[in-house]
Amino acid sequence: MFLLDQVTGVGVLLLLGYLGGQLAKKVKLPAVAGYCLTGCLMSPSIFNLVPGALSYQLDPLKIMGLGLIAMIIGGELKVSVLRKIGKSIVTITIFQIVTTVIAVFVGMYFLIGKDFNISIILAALATATAPAATVAVMKEYKAKGKFSSTLLGVIALDDALCIILVGLTIALVKGFAEVGVAFEAAHLAHPAMELLGSIFIGIISGIVLCYGLKYISKRVETVVVLLAFVLINSGVAIYFEFSALLVNMICGAVVVNLFGRNPHVLSYLEDIDLPIFIVFFTLAGASLHLDLLAANWLPALIYILTRAVGKISGCYYGAKISGAEYSIQKYMGLAMLPKAGVSIGLILFVQSRFPGTELAAIVTAIELAAVTFYEITGPMATRYALIGAGDAVVSQQRKEPLQKFDI
Repeated sequence: MFLLDQVTGVGVLLLLGYLGGQLAKKVKLPAVAGYCLTGCLMSPSIFNLVPGALSYQLDPLKIMGLGLIAMIIGGELKVSVLRKIGKSIVTITIFQIVTTVIAVFVGMYFLIGKDFNISIILAALATATAPAATVAVMKEYKAKGKFSSTLLGVIALDDALCIILVGLTIALVKGFAEVGVAFEAAHLAHPAMELLGSIFIGIISGIVLCYGLKYISKRVETVVVLLAFVLINSGVAIYFEFSALLVNMICGAVVVNLFGRNPHVLSYLEDIDLPIFIVFFTLAGASLHLDLLAANWLPALIYILTRAVGKISGCYYGAKISGAEYSIQKYMGLAMLPKAGVSIGLILFVQSRFPGTELAAIVTAIELAAVTFYEITGPMATRYALIGAGDAVVSQQRKEPLQKFDI
């Protein structure tokens, strides 16, 4: 069978991904769902046009795409806006984390009888929400409004707290699992360093970027510098084993709040984001594991259903208690369902803490199966939520002339 090399592979991913996105639009699906489904057809599970080795070789493109998306999210975290909805963001985030942990643990431990340690780790991992698909769908439908601002704030806080929760859970499980080993504060060193280190580097990077942007006036040159910082931030984060997502998110937040001359400067990234998004999501689809989804269908099904129950109910009650608008109460949970990039990083962390164990193998299989499902269905849920909340109106969006890089 003909296998693609790196250069040809990127070209094919870009072209077929674009066509898949256009077909998705024809049947009223988000373009990002078309990218992922196209990639899935190219995966080892089906036509094997993008084998595992090639997918691994193209990891830098995944890193760049996730970093770009993270900086875009950071650019939406304006202090002036967050002050108005900060209470809702915090309350919704905490409620949906708590309800998701409880729902998934009950499902895995009591319904299908999984080991306690496996169940509690899966419950912690279930709290992660993937920002990539959400941002892509929001951009495609030009979603703006209180719902969208709250959603981005919840996603940002959710991912930060998820890193802490997973680190704490693994530290506790490691103490329980190893004979004679009690829980020690030192076990929390890694997640604490990851969180604090990511915030620190993001702040420094944002300040430096603000200073540099003062001397650049042309839009195209600004785009070059912004993309350079996305890559540098990601590379530094990987080197120090920090979160590239958090570093770029914090960097973007610093820029949008400190760069007074043009607080919308991060919107310039829209000039180049379409080709990067297409390759990123098509490659993500090519990395999906349909074989794991089929082999672990029952635990994956329980995991998927209980996670959805936890996210939707938690967001509803969190929004209700905080006095958020009805549209936020009703639709926020659906928009929090996507699951991908952050989860993959956390899976690798689990594997590093429990190398070669049955626990790591089971957690990885179930988590990757769920990622496969949510990577395809998550964008559709987000689209429905944005339209239902009134932040994106499909009929109006379709009547507008297409922008140069409108996804």
